[in-house]
Amino acid sequence: MEHRLTFAELREEDLSLVKEIYDYYTLSSTVVYFLEPVTIDQLREFIPINNSRYRSFILITPKGERCGFCYFNKFRPRAAFSISVELTIYLKPEFAGNGYGYEAMMRIEDYIRKGNFTNIVALVAEENEVSQHLFHKCGYSYCGMIKNVARKFDRNLGLMFYQKEIEQIADYCTSEIAAGF
Repeated sequence: MEHRLTFAELREEDLSLVKEIYDYYTLSSTVVYFLEPVTIDQLREFIPINNSRYRSFILITPKGERCGFCYFNKFRPRAAFSISVELTIYLKPEFAGNGYGYEAMMRIEDYIRKGNFTNIVALVAEENEVSQHLFHKCGYSYCGMIKNVARKFDRNLGLMFYQKEIEQIADYCTSEIAAGF
């Protein structure tokens, strides 16, 4: 796959862009379940910054435009879930439909593999058909839905679960090193 996007490590100063994107979707859609604009302090609570295990990135187009963000974080806090991550990706609306979401999702898997994770989980809003299509296209399996688990804009909303099992890259790298490559 030709790389069109640049992945830049998400830094503290990038949280204003993340806030802008989350706030757009918060106020105009049901693709996120925030009811009010998110604060920078709230973002710091769940977006990994300067974390060697869990990573976050700003997505940059070939023209140098910051078009979105993606990150993976703990799926659940208990140690038994340490093989799994939860993936999140959002694009600015004007950059949707250009293949950037697909490229970002496929490329972030390399970072996840390098972290020795074997399972990627994504939570998708029931009404977010664009994301549902994207996850299917990227090889994720639909695992189920919790119906009427959230309420926004005077409607009850469901939450869909997607999963992708991946192989660890460490075994491949170890065998290459042992073979002298």
